Amino acid sequence: MNANHCGTARSGSSSDYAIQLARPCVDEPGKYIAESKYPNGFLMDVLCSILQKNIQEANISELKCSERLGVARFELGDNTILLYRNGRIDIRRAADVADARFIMEKIKRMVKDAFTDIACG
Repeated sequence: MNANHCGTARSGSSSDYAIQLARPCVDEPGKYIAESKYPNGFLMDVLCSILQKNIQEANISELKCSERLGVARFELGDNTILLYRNGRIDIRRAADVADARFIMEKIKRMVKDAFTDIACG
């Protein structure tokens, strides 16, 4: 898909994710905005393409993806997800850290081909 894509995602276990519950959601008390980061960044053209293809299959809706800005925003189930080019992820309406880890793993499997590879340089 992309000539710059030279490998697969470096996979780390979900325990590698440092997840911070930033603040409670205003519209849903008891839910939080979880912030974390994947070990690798994203190839935005590949990420946007994968997300577009998975709109119906992966329960994604309201997708907005900007290669130029380096951000993708979409709804996944009850959560709003923001993915940034550098690998950062914000998960809105996460119940707790375990819920955020589960969502991160689900997204990682879905977009694994969009991760940059450290060996690419």
